[in-house]
Amino acid sequence: MKETSKAVLRRSRDSAFAQHYLVGDGLDIGSADDALSAHAGAFPRMGKVASWTPAQGNATTLNGVADASLDFVHSSHLLAEQDNPHKALARWLDVLKPGGYAVVTLPDEDLYGKGVWPNRFNAAHKASFTVCKALGRLPKSVNVVELVQAMSPVADCERIALVRDGYDAGRPEADQTANGVAECVIEIVLRKRPVPTAGDMIAAIGRARSREEGIAAGRAAVRLYPYRFEAYHRAMLEALRWDAPEAADALWKQCVERLPGEHMPRLYQALHAISRGNLQEGFSLRESVMAPLGWKRRTTAEPPRDVPQWNGESLAGKSIAIWSEFGLGDEIFFLRFAKTFRERCGAKRVVVVCQAPLVELYEASGTADVVVDVNDVSSMPAVDYWVFPHAIPAHMPLHLEAMPQTVPYLRAPQGVDPRLPAVDSHKLKVGLVFKGNPTHENDSHRSLPSLAVLDDLIKLADVEFFSLQKGAGADEAARYGKLYRNFHDIGPALNTMAQTASAIEALDVVLTVDTSVAHVAGAMGKPVWLMLPAYGDWRWHYTRDDSPWYPTMRLFRRRFGCDWSEVVARISGHMRQSVMNKSPCAVAA
Repeated sequence: MKETSKAVLRRSRDSAFAQHYLVGDGLDIGSADDALSAHAGAFPRMGKVASWTPAQGNATTLNGVADASLDFVHSSHLLAEQDNPHKALARWLDVLKPGGYAVVTLPDEDLYGKGVWPNRFNAAHKASFTVCKALGRLPKSVNVVELVQAMSPVADCERIALVRDGYDAGRPEADQTANGVAECVIEIVLRKRPVPTAGDMIAAIGRARSREEGIAAGRAAVRLYPYRFEAYHRAMLEALRWDAPEAADALWKQCVERLPGEHMPRLYQALHAISRGNLQEGFSLRESVMAPLGWKRRTTAEPPRDVPQWNGESLAGKSIAIWSEFGLGDEIFFLRFAKTFRERCGAKRVVVVCQAPLVELYEASGTADVVVDVNDVSSMPAVDYWVFPHAIPAHMPLHLEAMPQTVPYLRAPQGVDPRLPAVDSHKLKVGLVFKGNPTHENDSHRSLPSLAVLDDLIKLADVEFFSLQKGAGADEAARYGKLYRNFHDIGPALNTMAQTASAIEALDVVLTVDTSVAHVAGAMGKPVWLMLPAYGDWRWHYTRDDSPWYPTMRLFRRRFGCDWSEVVARISGHMRQSVMNKSPCAVAA
């Protein structure tokens, strides 16, 4: 007899199940071929019962099931098959209405599992369960009393029972559940408390009007929903809103503990450490997250298998290849380390493998001894080591306030036409990029919604704007080129990064959102005014208005809760001052 059918025989003799626990509409999680709905006759007050099967998706996330929508959830043994039983049970409670019940049975690690791990009778089990055992717990043992206590912020416990109906103590080594009516389970029944949903708690964070309220609201959200990544993320943003990054330290530590093995908590913890200025710690954490994913998640060409990956070994007299990784901006940012490897580490040769649009610019700059197109890595000369760019700071001590002086490390090629139309020499020449690649994960925040956001700047006297915009936003830039005499759309004429660099060289300042153009200009040592969202990329850190990576860059951050207009107002003041000075814009202006 199957497990649900056995439980129904027992539960039919207990009025609590028919009168309270299995009442109304419910969800049978992992019902397989023994659905609870087939036993509706034993529970006359039970309504519609939907089944959740593996074909419908992950039983831990229950995608598509609304919070606070069900009267009960039922599951037999499936919690043992989840990667994180705590997270799964918490999610099952999320979908219950206040007063609803979670009725869950778990295989006992001694009665069913025979005190052995891995489980001999079911290879799908990822955890074993014991009611409460101080000693002798198995490697993947879950103490059910502790599990229930972890759910106590949102649910009251009505029942924990070790069920051994039909169990023959004289045959302890046999799988007595395979045939007959024996049960070897722990049964728990939890009743949902009238608590706000995760969405309600996250929304409450946004209504905070002070540092104390905001941090308290974030902590309240993760206390009720400690297995919801989005609760931690929103609480972290609120901590940053009130300039309290130390509060985020504890949040990410708890998130990693509650969601062990998950990619996003560990990645965000690493990025948070880097943003806080703890570079070696953060990049080391990041490598521990990314390295197991393999090279295909980082680059388009496999690094050489017969060459060791650099892990901090001495490079004196050695050669090393910095491998292509992620976007163009990333590759430009990390090119600085070619100079560091040679000048500080004593490398005799530094090879840089990069994406095709960067090859000409890199060769003209001379920062790398050899530049190799990632599409033609077979032409790469022999090296002693190779390294992914993001792994370099994990093995190289760096301090934000004492960075190696590497800028400029990009130079515009000689003889390349900058493509700028002639303007009066006394006018301020401003390069402009207002949108990034729309496929970027944070593009909705980093890109301006429209060029119209900058209208107040474009109307300033004695300023000439040169749009370097490519791709998204190019049509709008073309339209502005026809509307304003001081707006020149040169983006269509810039077909290579080398041409873009030549245009930047002829400008006084580059005003841009966080795109590869910002990195080109910063690496060239040109003045850059970078417009950033409230929560930006790790390399801009949290609260700085300068960049230790690019000394000629000034950061204009969008404040939490504000639109881009206040950023534009601040930039306008600097731009007016630069016009008055009639000199190239310096960061100190």
